[in-house]
Amino acid sequence: MTVLRHQHLTATLALSGLSAGIAMLGSTFASADPVDAFGPLLTSSCSFEQVDTALHRVAPDAATQLDSAPQQKNQLRQAYNRPPGERRAAFQQLMAEQQTKGVPAGADAALAAKMREIADTCGRY
Repeated sequence: MTVLRHQHLTATLALSGLSAGIAMLGSTFASADPVDAFGPLLTSSCSFEQVDTALHRVAPDAATQLDSAPQQKNQLRQAYNRPPGERRAAFQQLMAEQQTKGVPAGADAALAAKMREIADTCGRY
């Protein structure tokens, strides 16, 4: 039973970390499928540290926001350090939960482009 509670807590932290990270990255939800927008990062083989370094280069304002919230950044690190398949499933679950709360599902083109650029460059760091 303790193991189940720990797994539930870990999953909850991962989702909240992913949610916090998405909010910190300035997700202005609009029209595109958010899974498509974040897909390159969700399936990336880069470590969190590599993604964080790429974020600092590609979107320094978002990186500064994330750096100013160390607890959320740590939650995002924990969520991101999960295997890519688990990341994607957690993100899809988060998006479904957001939709049930009336949050529009979609990501603007600028955000999708930033996520793609981060995913494309994180392997350099």
